[in-house]
Amino acid sequence: MKRAFTIGTDPEFFMREKETKKFISSVPHIKGTKHDPEKLPCGAGLQKDNVAVEFASVPADSEAALVQSVRSAFMDIMTKLPEGHELVAVPSACFEDDQLRDEEALEFGCDPDYDAYERSMNSTPFCEDYTFRSCGGHIHLGHVKGQPYEFLLDPYGKLDTVLMMDAVLGTVSVVLDSSEDSVKRRELYGKAGCHRPTDYGVEYRVLSNFWLKSPQLVMLMYRLSADVLRIMEEHDYKAFLDDVGTDNIKEIINDGNVKEAISIVEQKVKPMLSGETKELLNECLLAGGTEQNLNKEWELEV
Repeated sequence: MKRAFTIGTDPEFFMREKETKKFISSVPHIKGTKHDPEKLPCGAGLQKDNVAVEFASVPADSEAALVQSVRSAFMDIMTKLPEGHELVAVPSACFEDDQLRDEEALEFGCDPDYDAYERSMNSTPFCEDYTFRSCGGHIHLGHVKGQPYEFLLDPYGKLDTVLMMDAVLGTVSVVLDSSEDSVKRRELYGKAGCHRPTDYGVEYRVLSNFWLKSPQLVMLMYRLSADVLRIMEEHDYKAFLDDVGTDNIKEIINDGNVKEAISIVEQKVKPMLSGETKELLNECLLAGGTEQNLNKEWELEV
């Protein structure tokens, strides 16, 4: 039986002047808003989110479809940027005062999210530095009617999915996404277990936008997500979680402990992965970081 599921993302990015590398607020340049996003030709929704540029991808049902969905959104967004500006995948940054004078650039507000470990609502983050902003790269997983993975529709199944995503995608992200900007973001946003239940499945909110830097990283997150669902369907995943230790995983993600994350990935996670996922993960680990500028990796020059 084909094991299908849907996957999408609503990542945020910063806009930057190419010459000066100065971060620029999206408020004067992007028309769409949270309540009224601009529909792009590819079908994605585009909006300003505080100073960031955010899009909601068209849901995909395969690895190739997810890569194409993200690429098409980037291509359409490039036509919206003012001349001399670029879109960059930076997890966090500080903006100069002249970019924070608009009321929309000072507004903070999103629907509440939840902690899968404590099974409670997360408190609203607070940062003393009013110039600090961050970007997420959330993953939306959805159930397909007539297909397995019915646990995505069960309240407790959603929570278990988030714990498994932490054990697999969360630990991998600590290894691949270990920059100072990522560490600073994780102090406020994207802590372990962060999610929102949805009517179609679950929104996993731990990751930054790092995995959208390249098609290879997008493919990796797709394959890791597919493996999480497969493991939950075919194996005693609760024994796996007991083995890796959920408290341990939580500390690794929240503290950004790269050394411990590498140990978990090598000893516990990799043996559970499919061959093709393991191969791509090894390639990404060897490659290290990719450029912040999205144009080169995605070939977006228009």
